[in-house]
Amino acid sequence: MKRNNINRKRIKIDVIKALVWLFVVGAVVSIVFLLSSYQVGPVKKMRGIALLEYVGVIKDKRSNEELIKSLSSGNEIEQFNAITAMAHRRYHSDNAEALVSYLESDAGTRRVKNIAVWAVGELHALEAKELLYALRGNTNFDQYEVNKAINKIEGKIPKPFWRK
Repeated sequence: MKRNNINRKRIKIDVIKALVWLFVVGAVVSIVFLLSSYQVGPVKKMRGIALLEYVGVIKDKRSNEELIKSLSSGNEIEQFNAITAMAHRRYHSDNAEALVSYLESDAGTRRVKNIAVWAVGELHALEAKELLYALRGNTNFDQYEVNKAINKIEGKIPKPFWRK
């Protein structure tokens, strides 16, 4: 009888150890997954940061005016950060107009302009619809992103539930 109770206690301890190790391994794998880089459109960004920004947990503390000023910066990374911050916010006509004028200008690289096309689609900005139609067939822009942005603006691709 005593031996049976000892075996049960040992099995219970072994099961608890296995569950703890499973939890630890799962946590480590999750952290590695979130910190590994992947493609967000044509520009690489950290997976966890992009996910948290997209859901709205992390927010850029700069005002809309500061973000619009950042678009005229010559720094590609600053432009990219400003555009993604605009895309992750709720629709604001100033942001949409700034992105449209950025796309029409000669400023920025091809990669950042493609992110701006994505951002206009994320905002569902009606102001950009004509410009996006004009960008169809333009080899300087990723046509997949252009068509996807048009579909978002036209309502063929709905907004995620947390952005309504």
